[in-house]
Amino acid sequence: MRQGVFLLRVQFTIAAVLALTPLLVLPAFCFYYDVTPKVAVALIGTAIAILLFLCDTSFSAARRWWVDPAGRWFCILAAAQIAALLLSTLFSSNPALSWNGGNWRRLGFVSQSAIVALAFLIIRSWSQSGFVVLLRATTAAGAAAAIYGIVQYFGVDPILPSAGYHIGEGAMTIVRPPSTLGHADYFAGYLLYAVFAGAALVALEPIPVRKALGAAAAVAGSAAILLSGTRGALLGLAVGAVSLWIWTRPRLTRRHVGLGAVLCAVSLAFYFSPAGLMLRARGQWAIEDLRGGARLWLWRDSLRMARQRLFLGFGPESFGPQFPRYQSVQLSRAFPDFYHESPHNIFLDALVSEGIPGLAILVGFSALAYFAARRAVRAKQQAAPYLASALAAGLTAGLFVSFTLTGALYFYGTVAMLTGLAINAENGSATSGLGAPSANRPGASIPSRDRKKRSVALSLAAAAMFLYFSIRLTVSDSALGKATRDLNAGRIEESLKAYQRSQSWHPAGSSDDLYFSRALASASRTAPNPALALRASQQAFHAAQRAVQTSDERQNAWYNLAAFYSTQNNAAAVEACLRRSVEASPNWFKPHWALAQVLWLSGRRAEAVAEADRAADLDGGKDSEVAKFLQSVHHPSDLPGAE
Repeated sequence: MRQGVFLLRVQFTIAAVLALTPLLVLPAFCFYYDVTPKVAVALIGTAIAILLFLCDTSFSAARRWWVDPAGRWFCILAAAQIAALLLSTLFSSNPALSWNGGNWRRLGFVSQSAIVALAFLIIRSWSQSGFVVLLRATTAAGAAAAIYGIVQYFGVDPILPSAGYHIGEGAMTIVRPPSTLGHADYFAGYLLYAVFAGAALVALEPIPVRKALGAAAAVAGSAAILLSGTRGALLGLAVGAVSLWIWTRPRLTRRHVGLGAVLCAVSLAFYFSPAGLMLRARGQWAIEDLRGGARLWLWRDSLRMARQRLFLGFGPESFGPQFPRYQSVQLSRAFPDFYHESPHNIFLDALVSEGIPGLAILVGFSALAYFAARRAVRAKQQAAPYLASALAAGLTAGLFVSFTLTGALYFYGTVAMLTGLAINAENGSATSGLGAPSANRPGASIPSRDRKKRSVALSLAAAAMFLYFSIRLTVSDSALGKATRDLNAGRIEESLKAYQRSQSWHPAGSSDDLYFSRALASASRTAPNPALALRASQQAFHAAQRAVQTSDERQNAWYNLAAFYSTQNNAAAVEACLRRSVEASPNWFKPHWALAQVLWLSGRRAEAVAEADRAADLDGGKDSEVAKFLQSVHHPSDLPGAE
């Protein structure tokens, strides 16, 4: 009985993580309001699940998951994933960044290992009733996120400023509702799992009210994916639908055809109605950009980058700082002032971060999910076709976007649920209690006391690491949020104190010095008195100096520091900073352009012309100011003040 209580609590804890992680945003509390709360709830939830699991007196006696091939392979892949992450982190160009993750998604070793551990606990605490709880949690969260995204499309947003996801002007304005996921791409990719989980709930639940919840998630999720304008997710939805048809082979009836016709008619009517104006604008943007923006060049350059470290990779979260050195001139010309934080492809991201082992492990998890789904379908596990289709849809969308914490959580969680269904299908008749065989049954083994002690010690260490990291991250981000609010309100001294506290708690490997130096510099120009203005400008300069060592955007940090030195008329320091910026990102046009101006003013005209030519070439004709300066240096009489 005691064992059943603890395992049930583990399952409810995992369900809470699956529900809260995609939904939690705290704009009034955190600076990175769509990242930090999700990371914190995932890490804290995993730590709690581990501790509850350890309270189960027979947690290491039930070995069904290991005896079964699906469970054994999941365990092997999970251990290999953590080992590959650890090795790539230790040999990373920035181990601290790879361990803790960068500001934009916090998906370093700590967060990724927590996700893998949580997925393992899904299998290890498996029961059919617990699986239904996970499915309901996924469906309820998906329905809520989808409804929020839909109302965002129609201009209602009580939480976030709508200007952040409206692009363009007039009739060509498009809206990309992010819901609670930070960006429309990540939102739509997450919804793919919720849509098919909802369909699975409709098939499983005997109670009409619960069926209605599943139907709401499937319908609202599909509508929200359409309104998000995310092409990769729309393709994923189509692939998932085809996958579901292949798995289930339903008989098409007149009712199905009629329902499909009605849905198509409603969709077309909405698309061509006044309410569909922004969706039509998005369609026009998509037609004009059939290549998908920078992705083709980005993928090619990412492959070229990956070849430099095929066996260990550059380390988790190292793509952003390292990629500028491998970015091609062609990509720079097409998108001259764009920062590429990831390869926008989950498989390329694994290859660049962890090398061939990381890519092989990701493919291995995908293959395991397929074989587990096939076995579960043969055993007539009703949910298996839907989860397999969710994974097919998610992997398709993942070809065009990298994992965030929510995306990774649902990928590994879905693989774990499919594996659990396969194990349950094979051994369902031999289970007792909540799904774990008793220790005296065939296949069960009692490990030695030493091995049990090692398992407990490792689990406790992991739980402590997750809790420690989540506390540091939350305290740091909440202090940064306060510093920003104080700065916007003109409370410069209070802001500086809050920022100092934020950075003392901030995980190593990255910082907010670059952002805060610019924010302080802006505040100094509107300070209520000269003393505060001087204080703000001095602290802004110190933050800019720190940023070149702490920021994960080094080229931007050096360029920013050059701007500070220019206000001090320190030409030598400006030139040195700009050359360091060029070194960090050789094909970014801005430092070349600024360096050309510095060289011209110092009388080194031949060097200035060369840098101006380089800047204009890398800019690709996108900025008229660059072209005008180039023309001026080639025709010096056109320059202001020329004799």
